[in-house]
Amino acid sequence: MNTNTIMSVSIIIFACSSVYFWLTSKREFNSAFLVSFITLISYIIMYEGRFLIGDSDTGLYWTRWVFYGLSCPLLTYEISKQLNIAKGTQWLAVALTPIVMFTGALASVYSEPYKWIWFVISSIAFLAIAKIYYSTRSVELPRILMYFLFGWSAFPLVFLLSPEGLNIITNPFAGIAYLGLDLFTKIIFYTQYSNLQKRS
Repeated sequence: MNTNTIMSVSIIIFACSSVYFWLTSKREFNSAFLVSFITLISYIIMYEGRFLIGDSDTGLYWTRWVFYGLSCPLLTYEISKQLNIAKGTQWLAVALTPIVMFTGALASVYSEPYKWIWFVISSIAFLAIAKIYYSTRSVELPRILMYFLFGWSAFPLVFLLSPEGLNIITNPFAGIAYLGLDLFTKIIFYTQYSNLQKRS
């Protein structure tokens, strides 16, 4: 399976999830739809390849991280609300999220040693978010930690293995991994993990 086929499948999945969340949500602020729709746009841009650096098998899909910088703060906000984190700390977690993603974008396009400087900065911001979550005493914490550990924490690992990092796996393998993680963190979260969709 080549990268364009994976992108095509991703476009279909997130087009369907965007329609689903648009039609089924009863909330005034429909973050599920926004997250899916932003991800759909991201996959369309990656499929089109205008901003790809290099070829589809070993090139750098750096725009992925820019769009994560738009969608993931919405996820951080939802998680923080579920954990009943204080407003100030909640907005700190939200503000740190685009820093994680945009420095990840920089790490994907810079060469060494700056690549790893940006990766470390991104990781520090990510760990700061994790510390905020782990510090809460919410009854929802065990459930959310499973999602956070097996979802968000896997993205840096795929980055390291991909052509953007150590170039151990090709983009088709990385694309499958990213799609699986996007499904888990953006669709399954809203349909299974998040009870916020049921609140008006």
